[in-house]
Amino acid sequence: MLDLVSDFPSLILRSQQYTHTNGAVVPLLMAEGTVPLYYQGVKYNIPVQIWLPEGYARQPPIMYVVPTPTMIIKPNHSFVDASGVVLSPYVRNWIPGRSNLVDMAQDTSIQFGQDPPLFSKPPGWRPPQSPVQRPPDTFQAHNPIHGPSSAQSASQPGIWGGAVAAMTGNRPPPPSPPSTPPPAAVQPENLEEVFRKAALVQLKSRVEGSLKRANASATGDMDELLEQQAELARRDREVSAGVDSMQAERHALEASVLEMAGKSAALERWLADNEKKAVTGDVDPDTAIVPADVLSKQALDGQAEDLAMEDTLYALEKAMQAGSLTPDVYIKQVRNLCGRQFMVRALGKKIASRQNQLKRAYQDAPHQAQSSSSRTGQTPGPSHVQMPQGDSWVSLGILSNPLTQAH
Repeated sequence: MLDLVSDFPSLILRSQQYTHTNGAVVPLLMAEGTVPLYYQGVKYNIPVQIWLPEGYARQPPIMYVVPTPTMIIKPNHSFVDASGVVLSPYVRNWIPGRSNLVDMAQDTSIQFGQDPPLFSKPPGWRPPQSPVQRPPDTFQAHNPIHGPSSAQSASQPGIWGGAVAAMTGNRPPPPSPPSTPPPAAVQPENLEEVFRKAALVQLKSRVEGSLKRANASATGDMDELLEQQAELARRDREVSAGVDSMQAERHALEASVLEMAGKSAALERWLADNEKKAVTGDVDPDTAIVPADVLSKQALDGQAEDLAMEDTLYALEKAMQAGSLTPDVYIKQVRNLCGRQFMVRALGKKIASRQNQLKRAYQDAPHQAQSSSSRTGQTPGPSHVQMPQGDSWVSLGILSNPLTQAH
């Protein structure tokens, strides 16, 4: 009931005595006032009373149309009888738990707009002489259209005495009209404008709901795309690092291929020059190995001198053991040879360090190393073989890998 009064401010809540067909009088809650009616674009106010029976909401509410003295009920109305009882489709199809007063009032207002229940009295109009006979019911027992009888006027003044008049068959004078303005005094209102505003409100609500759902969906999609972007960036870094590693390995392999190709070509040339000499026996041991450059020649000479001193030291030791040399002479000769051997090996280390530098330059930038060697008179590449000094040079395979680049 509070929702009804809130949506229809023209209705006022009251507590009145209601008389049933069996004569029982009970206090019921009632809303009295007007409901709007839009007919041909003009707004009218229809006076009504809405009672809540004891069995509400299992039973539908009781609704009356209460015409003013200048109004009459339309004869043969579709859902309002001559006594003012409203039996609209909504009331007839009342569903407990689902139907409510607000929807009933709104539906009744729409139904009134399609078939108005009241109209102004024509000039000289008189009520019919023979009232329509119908069986007594709850609605007719308390009909606000009928006035009070003399027996009930003191206890139920005004329109509420109509229940006894309906039961006794007396027809007192009509009651004083409710305080509602006549339809002629009501200012018309544009029905299309009202519908347009209501449609705009509904459209705004639906658009806002759609935008919220679209925003939530777009936010979820954006978060998923950001995660995919981060994953793609991580994989891009991994792929770039793999590509860089493969390119570096490719450059190293190309350098190794060039180095091996140079060594293979040099070995083939050396074999072609010396195979015939090996068959005829014209091989000179002193010219079998030819140094490729100045560093290789210095390394070879230093290695030969170092090995010669090693052989000399071995021979001196055997001679002293055999008694051919005295200890004083042996010590003097060994000290002299060891000093010379130290200088030879120090020179060999410097030569090996320089050869390593040229080898790294050749591997990192073969073309740059080639131009540098052409200016210094040295030829980097396969012929640059490190010549370590001392007893370890044989274990490193120098004898099995001769300097094959011939002049």
